[in-house]
Amino acid sequence: MRGCRALVLAIGMACAAPAAAWEKGAVAMPGMPNQTCAIQETGQVGVNFTNVMVAKLDKIGGELDAKIDEVIALAKQSKVQRIEVQSYNYNVYPVSNGYPAGATVPYQYNGSVTFAVEPCERASELMSLLVSKGYAANLNVNAYRQCQ
Repeated sequence: MRGCRALVLAIGMACAAPAAAWEKGAVAMPGMPNQTCAIQETGQVGVNFTNVMVAKLDKIGGELDAKIDEVIALAKQSKVQRIEVQSYNYNVYPVSNGYPAGATVPYQYNGSVTFAVEPCERASELMSLLVSKGYAANLNVNAYRQCQ
């Protein structure tokens, strides 16, 4: 009985192995012999800023621009060929009651910036570099099949 189970398991594994492989490169589409489709990957690196203190509300845009410039400079160290700001946001709120009395910094903000990174393969290196520099960074990779 054990030998029979092992044989069934071996046959099942042999049949399943080809199903596990898939093609990222260009493949012909069924019924459309002149069209090929390949997986396209896009990489996005996000950076979050939490509880950043600010004395004047009109300074927030400039501070965020400076942080974006820092990330772009670090991207060049990661040999990223192209980096583009996809989106950014921030929200401002009064400093909590726990802040020392007489504080000169009445506001704080949270924000994030998302960058599109090419080539996608370099996005993970950029994220690692940002984390090593103290940034709260994240990586998002999306893939889709594009036909031509």
